Amino acid sequence: MAEPQNEISTVDISYILDNPWGLTESEWSLHDKSLLNNAFSGILSRLKLSAEDGFSNIWRTTNNEPIAILGVHKVEDKKYETFFIASKHMDEAALKLSFDMRKILKEKAAIYKGCSCGLYSTSDHPSQITWFRFLGFSYIPEEDLGNTRYFEYNPPKS
Repeated sequence: MAEPQNEISTVDISYILDNPWGLTESEWSLHDKSLLNNAFSGILSRLKLSAEDGFSNIWRTTNNEPIAILGVHKVEDKKYETFFIASKHMDEAALKLSFDMRKILKEKAAIYKGCSCGLYSTSDHPSQITWFRFLGFSYIPEEDLGNTRYFEYNPPKS
């Protein structure tokens, strides 16, 4: 598996949406095919925002197929939001990508010192909170929106 890269194309996004990881399919409501265009547009919009003020990375298989995209973009002064989408290849790559994402988020937090970074998740996977905690996010239940949980980034100590 290649190292994280920054060049993300519409073909990459389409590949992930057409071949989603189970959790991505649930999180982005991709089981409803009528919402695919909304998901595609939403991801493009977030990538554009991350290019203006934030960052994004993509991981690929050795065959150059997209595994996952991680992005962070500004939502207001000193406040950022992150997003993540992954393809079916995430099953084999989850461990390495998790360590990569943890490292990248920690490095970027040092650059964006004094800023908060949150994410909203609709996933009900039993390991969701544990995985987010590993990456450096804390669950903030008072910020939940209905069935959507809110997490905020706090750089891991180690």
